Amino acid sequence: MSTAGSQSAESSPGSPPSHTSGFSFEDSRSATPDPDNGGHRSRNTRMTAATSFGASAYARDRRALLKLLAELHGTGIQNLLNLPQIAVVGSQSVGKSSLIESISGIKLPRDSGTCTRCPMECRLEYTTSEAWTCRVSLRIASSSEAAQEVQFGEILTSPDGVERRIRQAQRALLNPGIDPQTFLGGADPNPSGAGALSFTDNCVCIHIRGPDVTDLHFYDLPGIIVNVAEGQDPGDIDLVRSMVGRYISRPGCIILLVVSCETDFENQVAGRLVRDVDPTGQRTVGVLTKPDKADADSAPKWQRINNDYHLETGWFVLKLPNSSELRENISPAVACERANAFFQSSELWHDYAQQNAARVGTANLTEYLAQRLSEQLRESLPRIREAVQKALMETTARLAALPPHLESDPTAEVFARITSFAQEVSRHIRGTSPLQVDRQGLVQRVYAAYRLFKTDIQGTAPKFDARKDRERVSFTELDCDDNRERFSEVDGAVHILDVMRVATEARTRELPGNYPFSVKAYYIFCFLEKWESPTFQCLDGAFSAFSEEVAHLVDVNFGLYIHGGLLAQVQAAVTAQLQACAAYARGTLRMEMLKETDSIYTQNEHYLEAYKAKFLAHYKLVRQKAAEELSEVPHAVYPVPHAVRPEDPIAIALRSLRTAGYSHVTAADLHKLVPSDGLEPAFDIMAEVRAYFQVAYKRYIDAVPLCIEQALVRKFEGQLSAGLVNDLGLFKTGARAKCEMWVREPPIIAAQRRELLAKKETLEQAQHLLMQFG
Repeated sequence: MSTAGSQSAESSPGSPPSHTSGFSFEDSRSATPDPDNGGHRSRNTRMTAATSFGASAYARDRRALLKLLAELHGTGIQNLLNLPQIAVVGSQSVGKSSLIESISGIKLPRDSGTCTRCPMECRLEYTTSEAWTCRVSLRIASSSEAAQEVQFGEILTSPDGVERRIRQAQRALLNPGIDPQTFLGGADPNPSGAGALSFTDNCVCIHIRGPDVTDLHFYDLPGIIVNVAEGQDPGDIDLVRSMVGRYISRPGCIILLVVSCETDFENQVAGRLVRDVDPTGQRTVGVLTKPDKADADSAPKWQRINNDYHLETGWFVLKLPNSSELRENISPAVACERANAFFQSSELWHDYAQQNAARVGTANLTEYLAQRLSEQLRESLPRIREAVQKALMETTARLAALPPHLESDPTAEVFARITSFAQEVSRHIRGTSPLQVDRQGLVQRVYAAYRLFKTDIQGTAPKFDARKDRERVSFTELDCDDNRERFSEVDGAVHILDVMRVATEARTRELPGNYPFSVKAYYIFCFLEKWESPTFQCLDGAFSAFSEEVAHLVDVNFGLYIHGGLLAQVQAAVTAQLQACAAYARGTLRMEMLKETDSIYTQNEHYLEAYKAKFLAHYKLVRQKAAEELSEVPHAVYPVPHAVRPEDPIAIALRSLRTAGYSHVTAADLHKLVPSDGLEPAFDIMAEVRAYFQVAYKRYIDAVPLCIEQALVRKFEGQLSAGLVNDLGLFKTGARAKCEMWVREPPIIAAQRRELLAKKETLEQAQHLLMQFG
């Protein structure tokens, strides 16, 4: 396809043959030469040919496809999917309006300057069962991406009233602040107030049906302007280009580029804009208008335009009515006759028209566009069906994710939200809520405070030093369950000699060898009095974690009601309940748990004696041997049978004692053989104090968290629902009015719901059409 003159329309299988010779440039609406009838066909002959083609299987198939396309566009789905479409593009005053009139058979408004100030969608539908009709509608964008059409005025049955109706529709769109019905009055108002627009994206939709109508569907876009009149907004230049660019940038758009032979191609900015979005020319169909304005120098250049501006489909050439002919108000048939006469008589265009008959005239262009558009839709149907199904599923899922729309009594709705919130809090408290990958659960956070409390209490264990030489810096270790002690001079441990001195000084009337229990009580209370601070720190840590998680759940459950005030009301009520429960828990800990630190008591005699024997053996061995020697025989405290070596002296001693008849002696009993250096009372005091800590702290680190669980967490859980109902006054006078205000749907959610519902309706309509098309 080196030149426009060598182009011929590509026909799909089953398509009607194109004329390739003679001057049959127009279809049944035109008076073309006929040698058997004095140079012209009769109207009956033309109608017979049109009826024959209209009844063919190919025509019915194509008509069904184009009707489906028009109906899909009618749903507004073209803003959601990449539907095939034709967009007519051209610079200002290139004859775009005359082309639309020639294709559609109607007249368009022709005001001074730019005629088209909004997109105009034309749906042309052939039918033999009905008379000619024209329905004009307005497609006005809303918050939804899929704007719906609203019929504008009654259906017209004559082309005479279409021009005025289109003018009224365009003025209605350009004045969004005025009721569109106002513009249907007889006065034909043309306001230019502060709210008037110069251009708009909203669309005038024209649906024409009739027996002389060719099936086609296209958009007529405003002409691209390069300047504005005095007093107009210069921003309109970019506004129009942006509007045109949005249409022609869609991959499914067939661009009908209209170029006038009256002005050099380089001066018509529409060509440059189209080339930017379709550089290879695969989606562009070129149309040359006003060939009568080309002179002997420019006509050959226009006829070879495809060399310089190559399009896959080449260029069509049309002779449309000029200004004087428009003023004469000539009929379409007369316009066709004059166009044919021009190409017959023009020295510049006669040979070109004869060689490229399939590329000359409106009828050939219309036929080509209808064929290409229907074939493009046929190829796109599987993709469109899949895209509609996917979009519908996504939209339905997004609707389901929104909070349920309030349809019940507002008081009942608030009560239901409170109940749901209380149930969710209970699930988190009981640890049965779903795991969150990016967030710790309530139980985990509260238990972290309990684990820290355990460590703090373990840190209060009494430390005693039984070494002979207090200047030595070495230390011994004793693993006692999960508590590891280190004794050294620098760690603040109480030395055995100090314990003995305190015990001696405390004696009153005791018999020799006896010492008062107050000495042991003194050392026990030394560590018990340290438990108060970790206890309340545990409460504070648990309360902090608990209240943060509850506040998070408040936001999750009531965050959507921030505009109505329900969120703030619930936050205040929940905070008050939490503070009350925290105060109650603090009082309970002081009254119940800290009693543990005011007295010394246990019935756990077995563990007390076992721990006392263990520590007594440890302290005596520390007293007897150096730390270095102890490190070589750690099993002296904890015998490990598997680690016993054949020459181990402890094992040998035990075996000898058992041979002598002392079968119940264990390694722990050997401390009784160690000399006490007269410090036996001190050993006894140290071992019993340390043993009591083991018994008491294990009891305490369980009791305090359990108390917090009951006095804070479970108490809050038990009173939450009833407390909120009472604090919010749900069953008091005026509750309905307050609740109605509280649960008022947030504007952003209402807008999302309207948008999604409109989108869902559009997609369902499209899906229904696609399923019916089958």
